[in-house]
Amino acid sequence: MSILGEIKERDFGLFRELYSVLAAFADDPNSVILRIGGGRISIPVDQANDLHNFYRAIVANYPDAADLQVIKVASKIDKMLDDRSADGELFDPTFWKNSGFMRHPDWADIRELAREFLIR
Repeated sequence: MSILGEIKERDFGLFRELYSVLAAFADDPNSVILRIGGGRISIPVDQANDLHNFYRAIVANYPDAADLQVIKVASKIDKMLDDRSADGELFDPTFWKNSGFMRHPDWADIRELAREFLIR
């Protein structure tokens, strides 16, 4: 089933931005930290918020998009990030720091998911 014909032209940017976040997750974490915010912002918080917002906007506007691979991987990563949030059962403050983005094992898992999706 293709939802391509259902997507409004103005909403293709949501998909572009979702891919951009997945690309940031897949990239070398040091490069991402320098490229986005020049090391002055929390990349995990920034990119997790972006993923959550773009993913939720797409699903809210296009329920059939849930069958798309990009939405499936975004959903899985969003759940992992939610579990690590302040009210999540696996909260770990180091996860949300740039140093955590570089070294935390869950970020390695997220990177692997993003990389597998992008190079499929």
